[in-house]
Amino acid sequence: MLMELMKGVGIFYYWTWFLWPFIFVFSFIDAISEAVKDEDPSEKSTIIAAVSLLIILAGINGLNF
Repeated sequence: MLMELMKGVGIFYYWTWFLWPFIFVFSFIDAISEAVKDEDPSEKSTIIAAVSLLIILAGINGLNF
């Protein structure tokens, strides 16, 4: 079941590959800048960066299975 999910994410990544690096970098920079500025930063940017990195890595490796 997990391998089918990886294949699905791989196909999704194949069609949207040009968006995910930008989403990852901008949300990661936003998460770091919020953490430096505030004592209680929002976790929204961190979660977006984590999900986009997950999609990138699953998309790269998902089609190999």
